[in-house]
Amino acid sequence: MLDISPGLLLLVTVIFIFLIFTLNKILYKPLLTFMHNRDESIKNDLEEAKKNSSNVSHFEAEAESIIKHAKNEAYKIREEAINSAKAKAHEKIEAKKVVLEKAYETFLNELSKEKDELNSKLNSELPVFKDSLKTKLSQI
Repeated sequence: MLDISPGLLLLVTVIFIFLIFTLNKILYKPLLTFMHNRDESIKNDLEEAKKNSSNVSHFEAEAESIIKHAKNEAYKIREEAINSAKAKAHEKIEAKKVVLEKAYETFLNELSKEKDELNSKLNSELPVFKDSLKTKLSQI
């Protein structure tokens, strides 16, 4: 039936051990080394990603701070510009009021002079008017 040959069994055992030794040296050790290196590389990349995410949050906070500061500066600049424009407009209004008041005073002075001239003219022509009125009334 089964005939076991000790020489053949020894040869198969030697070949099997040689094959395991050779495969271990050529295939398994480099493959395990590669897998170990890849795991280390992934671990390092994850740590770097965590560091980068913490840096990103720091930079986001810094960016928000800069934006807030810039908005405050813009608000101050806008307020200064508005106040400056209001001051200039107020100055122009005051200057125009002064000019208009002078023109109004001049107009009132001229009107007063014309009134005085008209009064003096009417007073000078009043006797002539009275005479003409008397003649008209006497004709009626």
